Amino acid sequence: MAQEHDRLSLFDRWAAKYDQAVRGAAGFPFAGYDRVLGAVFRAARVQQGMRVLDVGVGTGHLARLFLDAGCQVWGVDVSTKMLAQARQRLPGVRLVRADLTRRLPEEVRVGFDRIVSTYFFHEFPMTEKVALITRLTDHALNPGGFLVVGDVGFPDRKAFELAREHWAREWDEEAFYWVGDEAVRALEQAGFDAVYTQVTVSAGVLVIRPGRPSASD
Repeated sequence: MAQEHDRLSLFDRWAAKYDQAVRGAAGFPFAGYDRVLGAVFRAARVQQGMRVLDVGVGTGHLARLFLDAGCQVWGVDVSTKMLAQARQRLPGVRLVRADLTRRLPEEVRVGFDRIVSTYFFHEFPMTEKVALITRLTDHALNPGGFLVVGDVGFPDRKAFELAREHWAREWDEEAFYWVGDEAVRALEQAGFDAVYTQVTVSAGVLVIRPGRPSASD
């Protein structure tokens, strides 16, 4: 619990400087930040009027892309101060404060055509990643919908270890960065179809589709 509180405090403290830290960043882990957001947006293949949930909305850069495309957008985050920044950028977006590692709040059980996320899931080990993706699929995703996740990641374990050595000073040992092929296997074992694509030197995109019907709730 103390570690969770420390991570939350970190995000609250970081909120005011987050945009400056990630936009145009040249180093690990945010190099190519806007390219990753663009890749997630394109992979989502949205149409005007679709309902989109941004998980870990942060200050709202990804959600803004979907709002500008004419989607109905919800955003959820655990950090009050991140959400305060997002409210300034996202008029009309429904923003919810919640810890998604626990029960999904009713505000996000409305049925979404797409669930998207960037730079959020690396906070959790693989078992918790899969559990959250399963929970979102079962209780928040419309039939025919899918998830798109952009995050710090590498195609395989060898690339992961080389990156860990190369960026040793910047590497966050408390984070759980993605290993693409391992993630695909874990998701397939949980009943999903998943494809991982490397986008930058330190980030990739996962497209995750239910391999079975979503449960009604």
